[in-house]
Amino acid sequence: MTALTPNSAKQFILDNTALMAPPHVPEILLHLADEAHDLWQRTEEELVEIGLPPPFWAFAWAGGQGLARYVLDNSGTVRGKHVLDFASGSGLVAIAAAKAGAAKVIASDIDPFCATAIRLNSEINGIGTEFLGTDCIGTDAGWDVVLA
Repeated sequence: MTALTPNSAKQFILDNTALMAPPHVPEILLHLADEAHDLWQRTEEELVEIGLPPPFWAFAWAGGQGLARYVLDNSGTVRGKHVLDFASGSGLVAIAAAKAGAAKVIASDIDPFCATAIRLNSEINGIGTEFLGTDCIGTDAGWDVVLA
């Protein structure tokens, strides 16, 4: 893959994932890799050889599913608040916060593929999130809740 563009990232995600609901958060749909996709079977070393970072955005990690489930089941944690989803990956937790009534949700990640994955996943779930693609460690933009 050559230079990353929004269109090439979108096509890569659509070609290498399927729309699925994570098992512990069935009310949220995500573009995820599974055994049927080449992305699932590639090793980190193979991805580096073709110029791609490890696709953390393509998997619904257990910790993210647990945190998203907690936010959905305890919406008062985020309702009406400004929320940062730190190291957002697929946007799962950011989407859960938006569905739980957060006033504003910012999904942050340093992987440039995440911007596209989060946009696609937010759209399919009918919610809006902002994306922050810079390292926000040590910063405070006035978030009420930081989810990580």
